[in-house]
Amino acid sequence: MRLTRQLNLRFVAVMVGFAGVALLTYREDVLGAPLAPLTMWTARVTLALLHWLGMEATRMATVVSHPSGFAYEIYYRCTGFLPGAFLMTAILAYPGHWRRKLVGLVVGVPVLIALNLTRLVHLFYLGVHNPAAFDFAHSVMWEGFLILAILGLWLGWTRWSDSVRAEPSLRTIGLCKPVAQD
Repeated sequence: MRLTRQLNLRFVAVMVGFAGVALLTYREDVLGAPLAPLTMWTARVTLALLHWLGMEATRMATVVSHPSGFAYEIYYRCTGFLPGAFLMTAILAYPGHWRRKLVGLVVGVPVLIALNLTRLVHLFYLGVHNPAAFDFAHSVMWEGFLILAILGLWLGWTRWSDSVRAEPSLRTIGLCKPVAQD
């Protein structure tokens, strides 16, 4: 009981510390330049997805635009870096085996990247076809959905990780014991 409480307190302390660091450093002047390659990659992949879906779009650096005049700039906050970092921190701070943590990272982070790219494509589509809905979708709907996705991925991973730990292994239940002969 005491160990569980200490682990819970450690987890909460790590997450609060990470949130504090994120609030202090998640600014253009601090992370804009280091995340520039990720920002450019995000703009390139977004344009490729738009073309794959049959939408007209062009890109100039990190600005993606439509011939109708709609355009948006993808900058460091549009990369999915922060959601991925929150999920990574939560998985790494949670008690458990490193192999299970690695599985959580290998599955969870790409899912968040895919959701973020889906968000960018959807927002572009809205900007072109329903500009009045763009701000709500950008500031409320997708922000909330990404927060729920981080929480859902983490809770799903903890449930899986804890269930794997709780299952008895074949070695511990005695299936390989020799049988006494009469």
